[in-house]
Amino acid sequence: MMSRVEKFGSSRGKRQHVQAAVQPGNATDTNAEALPPRRKVHPSSVQKVTKWYYNLLFLLFVCLVAGLFYYGLRFTE
Repeated sequence: MMSRVEKFGSSRGKRQHVQAAVQPGNATDTNAEALPPRRKVHPSSVQKVTKWYYNLLFLLFVCLVAGLFYYGLRFTE
């Protein structure tokens, strides 16, 4: 039994990507001023949000531990 790749070849999207990269009439080759990548022009804030999220979780955990410790000392006497 043959696999899908053996039977039909590689995916069409991959072939199109390779053809676009090899194509000589590419628009970026003709422009003297190449535009910067979108990632540099519009940086993502996902890493900042992730950092704030983890810091908030850590702070809440510390508050929970401190609160439980206080509750244990206060009400076990």
